[in-house]
Amino acid sequence: AAPTPTATSQPTATAQPTPAAEAPTEATATAEATATTEPSPAPDTTSDPCRTDDPTPCVLPTASVTVRSADGERTLTLTVEVASRADQRNRGLMFRESLDELAGMLFVFEEDRTGGFWMLNTLIPLDIAYLAADGTVLEIVHGVPQSPEVLRPAQPYRYTLEVNGGWFERQGFGVGDVVELPDDVEAE
Repeated sequence: AAPTPTATSQPTATAQPTPAAEAPTEATATAEATATTEPSPAPDTTSDPCRTDDPTPCVLPTASVTVRSADGERTLTLTVEVASRADQRNRGLMFRESLDELAGMLFVFEEDRTGGFWMLNTLIPLDIAYLAADGTVLEIVHGVPQSPEVLRPAQPYRYTLEVNGGWFERQGFGVGDVVELPDDVEAE
């Protein structure tokens, strides 16, 4: 699912121009010529823009989050992809054909918001948990694959956690439970 379009960040169905590669400068050409014995580092694909009109996988950073019952008696740790930039949030879990039971996506916003999410180009059913700034689960909605319906929560939220449809019920978690977020998670 992805946040619904706003005036400042809209998913688009039209092709977006890709930036042209910069021509190497004399300094980079010299460095490349002298560094032939060192393997070059893997490219940082987490900074590549994520697109809503291209099914090519969008690589995001990952983190561990722990879901804790309100009474503190049960916990379960998930590995989540962190969508902290607007383009990453707009893409969300679009075009995915499956999602591991202990995986998900954490959407990070700079401030509380009220906008909803939709399921366009999302192929799997999802639970979308809207979270307060402290990680408390405020509301859980069930996203239907490919639905254009906007899934808007009743109250403002700071984060959302998307997992497989029915996950919260299967795991015995719900509203009032807490998603413990990494300290270094912040919107870009």
